[in-house]
Amino acid sequence: MTTLFIDVETLPGQTDCARVQAEADTKPPGTLKKPESIAAWWKEDGPAAIDTTWRKQALDPAQGELCAIGFATSDTPAQSIVRARVEPEGDFLRRALAVIDKHLADTAPALQNDGTPWPYADDAYVVAHNADFDLGFVRARCWAHRIRVPRWLPKPGARAPRDFGDTMTLFAGYGGRISLDKLCRALGVPSPKADGTSGADVLDLWLSGEHGKLASYNAADVTACAACWWIMQGLEAAA
Repeated sequence: MTTLFIDVETLPGQTDCARVQAEADTKPPGTLKKPESIAAWWKEDGPAAIDTTWRKQALDPAQGELCAIGFATSDTPAQSIVRARVEPEGDFLRRALAVIDKHLADTAPALQNDGTPWPYADDAYVVAHNADFDLGFVRARCWAHRIRVPRWLPKPGARAPRDFGDTMTLFAGYGGRISLDKLCRALGVPSPKADGTSGADVLDLWLSGEHGKLASYNAADVTACAACWWIMQGLEAAA
C-alpha cells in the first residue's frame, strides 16, 4: 500500500458570522468589576482581544477553514495545494482532494504482492504529525461541505499505528506531545521552521497573497514529517 504523507494549514473562519462569534466569545478579564473599567477595556483592548479570539478559530475544525494541503508519497516529493483568496473553502477542498486522488491513482501499483489487481487505486496508509488534528480537520471540513470523505482518510475511531501513522505519538508515546520542529531537531532532520516561519504566520501569508511562500512552508512540513517517519521506521534511506 502507498504511504501518503499529509500536512494541512488552517485559517480562522472567513465569514462575517465567524467575526461575530469571535466577539461573542471574547470576555474582559475577570478582575474587572466596575462597569466603567469594563467599558474602558473594551475600548482600549477589546479589538485586539477579539482578533486574538478570531485567530484561534484556526485550531477548531468547527469554526476554522483549510487554506493549504500538502502531500507526498513514498516515491514522490512534497507538493502543496493552496487555496486562492477568492476561492470558497468547499471548492478548494474538492480541488485538493481530486489532485491527491489522481496522484494516488497514477502512482498505484498495477498488482498486489500475490499477483492480483490492485483493488483501490485511491487507498493509502496516511501519515501526519499530530495526525488527529490534521486528518480530523480534513474530515470535519468534508462533512461541513457535504463532500465525500476520501477512501484514504481514516474513519472516526481509527487508531495509530494500525490505521494511520502519527510521527508525534510514535516518538512521544500515547498522549504525549512534541512539536515537529523539536522532533526534527531531536532526529537531526532539517526543520521546516528554521527560517522563522511558523503556523502563526499562515493567516498573514494567505491574506497578503504570499501563496508561494505558504506553499513552500506547507511542503516543507510534509518533507520533514516523511523524513522523521522513515527514520523511526528504520528506513532512513527511503526519505
